[in-house]
Amino acid sequence: MALSVTSLLPFTLLIAPISLFCLMLALKKRKVWLIRISLLGLVLTAVLLVLSQYLDYKHFVDCLLQGADYSAFSGDCIQFTN
Repeated sequence: MALSVTSLLPFTLLIAPISLFCLMLALKKRKVWLIRISLLGLVLTAVLLVLSQYLDYKHFVDCLLQGADYSAFSGDCIQFTN
């Protein structure tokens, strides 16, 4: 199985709360190295979220260019036949 951004989305949703908690703790205890690691985790989360949204948009555009409709809930192209 290939590793993709969409397979990392649950991991991304796990990184954000942990990074925020570590940032809060680091600011309280004034640990500069932990602040930097927490901010790096938040930036990584933001980049992965933007990348996953871009890939979803790209798939949406590809469906429209094929003349199909896009189902947001299933993430698939729906081809209507006449």
